[in-house]
Amino acid sequence: MAKHHRILFVFVAATLFACLAWLWQAVFSHYDAAPAGLIGLVLICVALVLPKIPLALWAWWGLGLLTVFWSLTPGNTLVLGLWELAYLAAFAAGTWLAGLVGLNIALLGYGLLTTLTLAWMGLVMYFSGSSHYVAGAQALVLIPLAMMWLFRSRWPILSGILLTGALYLALMSGARAVYLPLVFIVLLMVWRLWREGIPLRQIMLVCALVAAAIVSLDTALPFSPIQNALGLKATLSRQAQDLGAEGSIGSRLQMWDQTLKIALQHPMGTGNGSFRDTLAAYLQYPGILFSNAHNYYLETAATGGWLRLLLLLVILVWALWHGWNSPAWPWALGAAGLWTTLAFDVTGMYPSVMMLAFASLGAVHSQIKIPLVSAGSRSIRFGWMVSVAGLIATIGLAAWWYWPCKHNCAVSRYLGYRPAVLNELERIPEAQQNKLLSEAERLNPKSLWVYRIRLERARAPEEKMQLLQQIIEVFPLANPIYYLQLAELATDLNQPSKAIQVLELGLSRFPPDFKGYQSGNFFGALTPSYETWRTKAPELLERLK
Repeated sequence: MAKHHRILFVFVAATLFACLAWLWQAVFSHYDAAPAGLIGLVLICVALVLPKIPLALWAWWGLGLLTVFWSLTPGNTLVLGLWELAYLAAFAAGTWLAGLVGLNIALLGYGLLTTLTLAWMGLVMYFSGSSHYVAGAQALVLIPLAMMWLFRSRWPILSGILLTGALYLALMSGARAVYLPLVFIVLLMVWRLWREGIPLRQIMLVCALVAAAIVSLDTALPFSPIQNALGLKATLSRQAQDLGAEGSIGSRLQMWDQTLKIALQHPMGTGNGSFRDTLAAYLQYPGILFSNAHNYYLETAATGGWLRLLLLLVILVWALWHGWNSPAWPWALGAAGLWTTLAFDVTGMYPSVMMLAFASLGAVHSQIKIPLVSAGSRSIRFGWMVSVAGLIATIGLAAWWYWPCKHNCAVSRYLGYRPAVLNELERIPEAQQNKLLSEAERLNPKSLWVYRIRLERARAPEEKMQLLQQIIEVFPLANPIYYLQLAELATDLNQPSKAIQVLELGLSRFPPDFKGYQSGNFFGALTPSYETWRTKAPELLERLK
């Protein structure tokens, strides 16, 4: 019987890892609705590996789903709740260590192929969430394992090749979010191996050989990806430049500051998955408008609440600490490296990366002999009750989202989820569209996209003026173009005093010499509208005065 259970578990884990590998190559964020087939597979897998999912993880998932009752974007909360089921399943699948190693080696090969091909074509992408950053973060999981195998396994040459490849991928990522944990991983690896009896001279010799192999490989390649990455991201002059308000480090500090203020303003969270759509209403700095806080932990506090963040940190610290103090320390070190990158990058919004992060944590958890909770008979019964209740809740959530729906689905079923609202707007008569948008605004009171759609569809000048006034009140630092549009409309309606008041307010928030918005819009999304504002707003104000 035990053998059959083992075969079944390996099959389930292999299925989940295959799904993860497919997601790794797809462009999904946790704001996109998960494919029904994927969630169906995940539900089956969760049911089959139910005992391997700890109660603490069920509690973490449940706290996120519970925020739907006060969420500022309830549709997004349901969508992320479905994705997070895959995280739980990946945690359980991570206990199949051989499969997880094979998956990481396959992802390492995919990352090397992708980044080297891009480098050969001159398409380097050293920005958050890029394929370079994701590949570098994934490589951190393998580095401690390969280093340990280099000294302990029967295949030191293969382990050395694996270590060289993983380090090469991490170094050519161009991501300081990868470089920082990499430094600590290398130092801790050297110290731990020395403490376990391996001569320091031998460790240093191996490190020198691996470093020489990396340098030789990078020099042999005509485009030298590591030299290019370090030259762009690791120079002292670049660090000083990026510390400014317009630099990537300075803008990250601003993102974290405004995310922390959201978390302090909403201790129970604004709703799991609500960050992208609600950030515009909570901006502290003009134009620092991202779909991600560049810090998974702060974003968890802001959207899921402080209790959910605390529970996640307890799970992480407990597993990683006990893993570090056990023979599973290379797994713990690799998992810690991957989870550290989530504090600096946008990869927390990628379900594939989060599945790998939870799988690596599951691998550590499976090798720890100390249980997270007491294993008494009452605890076991209670654990089964919670697990079964969690499974029932997951089935109910999936049925609610994927069961066929014909009438008023965007509001009654999908709770104002943006793609559902946009899809329904195209199918219903114009007479019903205003009602749908009103309902969408009620469900998403802090989401700029609802107001923007209503503004695009408004016909009467008075209606447009009212909507623009609402926008600058609810989203004062989102975009200066709304102030200009309102002032021009007030001018057309012969309300010069109103126009002057709006322009002065807008210029106080978006002064013509303001530059910080550039750091918040890497792709220049706001630049054209800001340039229009910078030239036209002062001219109109001078003319009115």
